[in-house]
Amino acid sequence: MKHLLYKFLFLSLCYVLNSCVNSKMTGDEGPGLAEGFANPPDEAKPRVFWWWLEGNISREGILTDLTEMKNAGIKGAILFDAGSSSYNKMARTTAGPVFMSPEWIDLFHYTCHVADSLDLEISLNIGSGWNDGGPWVTPELASKKLVWSELHIEGPRKLTDTLPMPAKLFTPEGSSEPYYKPVAVLAVKLNGDSVQPLENMNIKAVHSIYNIPFTKNGLGYDWGIFMKEDSLPANDSNAGLNDVTDISSFVDEQGRISWEVPEGRYLIMRFGYTGTGIQVSTHSPGGGGLAIDYMSTAAMDVQYDSVVSVLTKGKPAKSLKYLHDDSWELGASNWTSAFPAEFSAANGYEITKFLPVLTGRIIGSRDVSNRFLYDFRRTIADLIYKNHYQRFSELAEKEGLAIHSESGGPHPAPIDALKNLSLNAVPMGEFWIRATTHRVEPHRRLYVKQAASAAHIYGKRFVQAEGPTSIGPHWEEDFAYMKPTLDRVYCEGLNRLVIHTFTHSPKDAGIPGNEYFAGTHFNQNVTWWKQAPAFLQWNARNAFMLSRGLFVADVCYYYGDNVPNQVPLKHIDPDLGEGYDYDVCNTDVILTRMDVKDGRIVLPDGMGYEVLVLPDWKVIPPAVLEKIAQLVKKGATVIGPRPVSSTGLKDRQAAEQKVQELSQLLWGDIDGKTVVEHVYGEGKVVFGKTIREVLSDKGRQPDFSYSSRKSGALIDFIHRTTPEAEIYYIVNRNERPEYIQTSFRVNGKAPELWNPDKGTITPQHIFSTTGGRVQLPLFLDPFGSVFVVFRKQPEGTYYTSISRNGQQLFPELPADTFDISPFASLPDGNIRYALDGDYQLTKHDNTVSNIKADIPAAQTITTPWQVSFSREWGGPEKTTFDTLISWTEHSDPGIKYYSGTAIYENTFTLAPEQLKGKSVHLDLGEMYNLAEVTVNGKHTGVWWTHPFRGDISAFVKEGTNTLQIKVVNLWPNRIIGDQYLPEEQRLTKTNVRKFDRDYPLRKSGLLGPVRLQSYPVRP
Repeated sequence: MKHLLYKFLFLSLCYVLNSCVNSKMTGDEGPGLAEGFANPPDEAKPRVFWWWLEGNISREGILTDLTEMKNAGIKGAILFDAGSSSYNKMARTTAGPVFMSPEWIDLFHYTCHVADSLDLEISLNIGSGWNDGGPWVTPELASKKLVWSELHIEGPRKLTDTLPMPAKLFTPEGSSEPYYKPVAVLAVKLNGDSVQPLENMNIKAVHSIYNIPFTKNGLGYDWGIFMKEDSLPANDSNAGLNDVTDISSFVDEQGRISWEVPEGRYLIMRFGYTGTGIQVSTHSPGGGGLAIDYMSTAAMDVQYDSVVSVLTKGKPAKSLKYLHDDSWELGASNWTSAFPAEFSAANGYEITKFLPVLTGRIIGSRDVSNRFLYDFRRTIADLIYKNHYQRFSELAEKEGLAIHSESGGPHPAPIDALKNLSLNAVPMGEFWIRATTHRVEPHRRLYVKQAASAAHIYGKRFVQAEGPTSIGPHWEEDFAYMKPTLDRVYCEGLNRLVIHTFTHSPKDAGIPGNEYFAGTHFNQNVTWWKQAPAFLQWNARNAFMLSRGLFVADVCYYYGDNVPNQVPLKHIDPDLGEGYDYDVCNTDVILTRMDVKDGRIVLPDGMGYEVLVLPDWKVIPPAVLEKIAQLVKKGATVIGPRPVSSTGLKDRQAAEQKVQELSQLLWGDIDGKTVVEHVYGEGKVVFGKTIREVLSDKGRQPDFSYSSRKSGALIDFIHRTTPEAEIYYIVNRNERPEYIQTSFRVNGKAPELWNPDKGTITPQHIFSTTGGRVQLPLFLDPFGSVFVVFRKQPEGTYYTSISRNGQQLFPELPADTFDISPFASLPDGNIRYALDGDYQLTKHDNTVSNIKADIPAAQTITTPWQVSFSREWGGPEKTTFDTLISWTEHSDPGIKYYSGTAIYENTFTLAPEQLKGKSVHLDLGEMYNLAEVTVNGKHTGVWWTHPFRGDISAFVKEGTNTLQIKVVNLWPNRIIGDQYLPEEQRLTKTNVRKFDRDYPLRKSGLLGPVRLQSYPVRP
């Protein structure tokens, strides 16, 4: 009895602990869905990169910046001391306190004090500039590379000579001697001279990392090139392994050799290592120096102790939550002092005799040499993981802190990106805004799917990314321009935005002040700062919704065990097609976290997948294949080609035999043509069918599908599931309106449209439920987006079909397309009709309603507009616009070059018939760049998304109505206009030197036409 009681208590405790883990990942312990959507909690609010350029910061500036962040709806900042750079017409800014000087340290502590008082979150970049390093980094702790020299001789003979030093040695600053440490001297007995080196040798040996080619399908770097077999003769070799002799004992420290050379032709190779010479990039005064060795625990400790330990010692701060180091921009580094011992421990054989492979020679065979290089790169990646990122996490944890490094790239690096990101409390990526100047193609600017996959497969709730980053634009992006990029990364899995960038600008720097050379400028000096809270709340609502529950994916792709390895942007795999989503996993997750339940591949935090897809490679680690066999036996479905061999050289004979035995067990007689499936245990392996076909065979329909009459429609989505709701975020990726029919893999629940801009929740009254799916019509504005949420069973009246003038609008698509939604559900249960016609609606009980909609003509406001500008920024206090034109077309220079806010005022009259049973909409027409609209003294919100059209029914009245429109443009026009003025008369001041007097002006202001439109509303 006592045994049973203990067992019950143990199981109960396990249940509670498991529930705590899952709720921590899913966010189920937070506010209710509707409550959190209306008022997003702090966890969902954006953070910012907070640049302290050249260390130019003050107590006054800290207090001002953090207060502005708090008031705008920003929860926290990554404190980033850095140089301001002179990149592309950027003037270097005035320097402030030296990085890590007593004054700088005092300012950091004051920052934490202020953040504590404001309940803000502080993260700290653990250096100055992008890479870890600084003046405390000696050559022994700096990043390193393998170097060598060569000497050809013939034997037999006595060799007494001084071997040449390797070339390209690093000489530390202030030293006359290069930094060089010996590794080994080898004598290689050569077979012949005509052997071609291994293909892609420089990148395979990590002598270079930035010339990895791109794929032809637009997915970015071709990581698979490392695993492709050489096309040259397989048996080519410069020497056999037994032809390589370690003669280090015959060479002294000065490189003098005394050795009896046997008969034959020999290549004497003197190996050592030196520094790469890579410096900390874009640092402020006091922060310069060598970048650290990311494969060295000692280097990580020195970096941590030189910055973090100094700052945190005896100065606890509740606001300091995270430590950060930035994206990998170290180039190629392929050695560390302990590398030989680490390599031997990891791979079970010594590296010494294989060192010639790192020079392009082939030892044994091409296959053997490539396998060695696989082991070599894998060791580099594992050392970076263990000695840098894992050590970083351990050091932070001792102080109650966590890390969110950009440890997965996005630049090419000798890493297992997903494994590195697993150490983050919040996996972090980055993304770049649409631009014509830098990182133009999507695969060069979107790096969020990787961080999202890491979060999903490692049980992390939040996914964050810096962005929208750019190089080239300055104050040229408004919220509407940012939105398509943001929506795209939200669909990749982002649920915490880290805005890049909020730059500190001292008062004496003027307005718009100092800026960093990169990033979308986002601080209190921008023209639209007062309107920023509306945009930030839109982001917070998206983040809140997309951090609820669990991500829904049917497919998990294994990206193999190669190094380097990174996850490309979210894309549609032709074998999978639209309508399904996916994650990418690595070896670590397969071996330590994957299991099977009820035929699904599951992870301990609740994530699950229908299928596991293997890469199109012929090799696989035997441990991975062994685990896959266990998964299939328990009921998993695995898709991929039959592996024929193992990876690397570790226990090669046994490993190859293991792979072949398991391949036969799992793939059986599959040939990919006549036989495409093989059952093993309760699961099966498939090769020769598309992923989509396999999912269909399992009865797994697409999660989301849509149809459109327009060619080229492109609708993106992401799906989260909670015990209470199914949450879909639906995004129009095109700059055109779309009327579509949609279908969701939801069983019998009623749809609601949740608008993250306005925070409104509207039940959708027109939908149908059949075959375990819900279908509904959906209209999306250009680059429009909406949450479709399923929480409740259908109740009350809803309609399963609608037609207009005898033509189906739902469930069939009409022949015509629409620029506006022909009908729309309203929160009160009514339907608004925007097109003339006779409508017929079929209720869920098969009764029919007939509605006649007469749409009155639109009313254009043609009376003169009274417009007020700010005299402080050169505009007239009052003026009249008889017609609406761009400010740039005005004859008054104060208006032509104006930047900031102008207030348009007018009146309009509404008759009773325009109001009764009607919904009144205001359309601003063409407008730059965003507006605050006030009707009859009541604020209707910030209008920042295209088209600038909205429902103002709640604000209008019969008779005369007042209308005020605060229009805000961007900074370039005023900066350009100032170039015509003497410096002492200029209104703007900035370190940005982009805008000369010949730079094109940007359209600005309200161009209209401004129209009012009444639409009939019927039950």
